[in-house]
Amino acid sequence: MFNKTPAMAGWFGYPLELEDRLRLISEAGFKAVLLWWAVESAFEPPIPQKVETAAKHGLAVENAHLQFAKVNSLWEPGFAGEHYVSELIGLIAEAGVYGVPTLVVHLTRTSAPPAFNSLGFSRFMRLVEAAERAGVTLAFENLKVPERLYEFMAAAKSDRIGVCFDSGHNHYVCPERRICRDFAPFIRAVHLHDNFGNADSHFIPFDGNEDWDTVRRELIDSAYAGAWSLEIEHPLTDQFGKALLSEKEDPYFGMGPEEYLARAFGAHKRLIAYANE
Repeated sequence: MFNKTPAMAGWFGYPLELEDRLRLISEAGFKAVLLWWAVESAFEPPIPQKVETAAKHGLAVENAHLQFAKVNSLWEPGFAGEHYVSELIGLIAEAGVYGVPTLVVHLTRTSAPPAFNSLGFSRFMRLVEAAERAGVTLAFENLKVPERLYEFMAAAKSDRIGVCFDSGHNHYVCPERRICRDFAPFIRAVHLHDNFGNADSHFIPFDGNEDWDTVRRELIDSAYAGAWSLEIEHPLTDQFGKALLSEKEDPYFGMGPEEYLARAFGAHKRLIAYANE
């Protein structure tokens, strides 16, 4: 039986403080949130405050996204990779302390990361061992190099690893593959968003041309029991290096955060209605 809980990413493109973002998410009707989990961030408060703020607004923490800015260094020899492993292990331990059940993890960054190798694999397995100690599940996400996910999941063995199915990445990067179907027994998190197959747009579902009927069937047929979570982002600001869209390109042009979230909540209800058919 699928989980009807409406969940939403804590960052959705509007440059607001976390307090205001989570309040608006809750007011829109969402009951769970996906948090950003990092040592430090220019646009987020410390981890304890994040968890407290979610609880204050009645939002369960469905999962959190582990930092990934330097994740390619894990596949390369040198101090940078070792230091980053240590940071990530500390963050995994904190997830256990604060009761975050699942962390979403990137195996790579960019479309041309270092090749799969034994050093990188061993470092990621150290993260898995940390997750086992902390009682946290690591959900590895499908990204720009889907082969890396297949390679890693074929080699790694643990009850504390799974896959984060990102529908938008699947549709944009490798529509010929069915990530959710291929990893059906291992789906432990989902990122649902839309695009037109030509960019990683993070549109609200049904605002692109994703085949949502297929997505919902694959989710229902998988082992996934968590919330159907939206990871959407209004392309409003270039604060984090993203180009601003023109009025013609932006389906949410001039839309305030309240209207945007209302639209997102409506899309989530539509997804659930699909699943009820």
